[in-house]
Amino acid sequence: MIVGEIIDVTSNLAYLFKFTYLLLTVVKAIGYYHIFTSVLKYVDYLVNKKHEFKASKGLIKRYEESLSEHPFKTSFISVFLVITFFMIAFYPIVLSPDPAFQIKMYLNVPTKYIYWVIQRDPNVFMTNHHPILQTYLLGWALDIGRTLNNANFGLFLYTLTQSIIYSTCLAFTIKFLKHHNVNSKYLLIVTLIYMLVPMYPFYSVSAVKDTYYTVFFIYFVLFLYDLIMSKERTLKWKYVILLFIICLFLCLFRQNGIYIILLLFPVICCYSMNNIKRLSLVFFSLLIFLWGFNNILIPSLGISDGSIREALSVPFQQTARLVKYHSEIISDEDLEVIDKLLNLDNMAKRYDRDLSDPVKNQFNKNATSEDLKAYFKVWFKYLLKEPMCYINATLNNTSGYYYPYKLKWYFYHNYDSRIAEGEKAVNYHYNKLGIIRTSLSNYAIIYPYIPVIGLLSNIGFGLFSVLYLIAHLIEKRNKEFIIVLLPLVISILVCFVGPANTYFRYAMPYLFVLPTLEILFKKENEV
Repeated sequence: MIVGEIIDVTSNLAYLFKFTYLLLTVVKAIGYYHIFTSVLKYVDYLVNKKHEFKASKGLIKRYEESLSEHPFKTSFISVFLVITFFMIAFYPIVLSPDPAFQIKMYLNVPTKYIYWVIQRDPNVFMTNHHPILQTYLLGWALDIGRTLNNANFGLFLYTLTQSIIYSTCLAFTIKFLKHHNVNSKYLLIVTLIYMLVPMYPFYSVSAVKDTYYTVFFIYFVLFLYDLIMSKERTLKWKYVILLFIICLFLCLFRQNGIYIILLLFPVICCYSMNNIKRLSLVFFSLLIFLWGFNNILIPSLGISDGSIREALSVPFQQTARLVKYHSEIISDEDLEVIDKLLNLDNMAKRYDRDLSDPVKNQFNKNATSEDLKAYFKVWFKYLLKEPMCYINATLNNTSGYYYPYKLKWYFYHNYDSRIAEGEKAVNYHYNKLGIIRTSLSNYAIIYPYIPVIGLLSNIGFGLFSVLYLIAHLIEKRNKEFIIVLLPLVISILVCFVGPANTYFRYAMPYLFVLPTLEILFKKENEV
């Protein structure tokens, strides 16, 4: 909290050690300690106590009984009805810049992404910057609509399909909780969260790749819970196939999905030794499929590979801050090395503490491995000379993931005219329900500021929740549940090396599965 506030206000952690700030920091630290201690004592009481709920009455009682008797059907219908309202209001789809560019790539229109990479085929303008599978899904839906002479309807088919799959996943979490004998009151609470917290329906009607990725992330975490918590169980072959499908789509809808699989595979095998052969089959089959997808299928289609710059947001941001605030200590030779890779022109002005894109967008796509080696030598040299500058760059670019008062890039709702203009324009437009769209958008904007319940959409609070769960599980020596939380930890770490600060869709996977895991956690700790 203290570091987040210092970074948010001053952008420089060094202020923390100045005398006046230091005195204030000590006072705040004491205050935060007492606040958090009191809060955590109460949270521990809630977690460890088995509560007797008052009987529900009337309509709520009947709805709760329906959830208990038919958890999947009741929750699916409830969630999908809410999402349907959003689908009508934002017909045909909410396009942010990324999916709009993906549609243009599918239509083989040159976009900024093709200028960032070495083009594989001069006649193909698609790149692997965004998931190819999702790009084609968007394009195929558009093709269906244009065949029917209605591009909007085609895009709506994408929204409808995504919303059904998404609602099915959320309903499955309710069924999963019921399967694990969770009190029906909690089923009601989680279902209401899905219906009333605006980020859930908004991302259902948004074409960002993270919606599908989140679906398979949730399935993966719940599958992992069952596998680890009942480690003596032997996986049936149908579940082996199911696990392969989940892992495959986890990797195809976001490239960082493979990191979760690679890091967790050894751990999962250690806690499920009787399934090691079947798990190994899933793992190596997945690697073979992904290798073929990336090294045979994509090249055969003439699709260009993404740029290495996407993995270098952290060092590039650190270099940009160094150039902005400490250019006087950089030698001319070192400036030449940096310029060869990142273009020094206006780098100081391009530096945005919350976003690395303006810096890395100037990456020299023709840079060689020798150029990269020379750059990293320079990078390391000034890491030793100005470590605080590098620390500040990273803290500024990540503060929203650990500081709850930072809110930015929360959801998408604006009309993006990108595909409706220029070459191969698409007849895409919103309907005339502007008042309803504005009302729903205003509700989503206000929601994070509502006391207590607004925290359900808070990225920093999500990190606090994960830390609390891990600390509690360490104290209880519950290694199995800690393993279940590892995909969330890896996702958080990915956010910390990403290009944008407080980007909700990056945190979306672990935030959306948290309510289910917190209920399961509470059930295990009730006495």
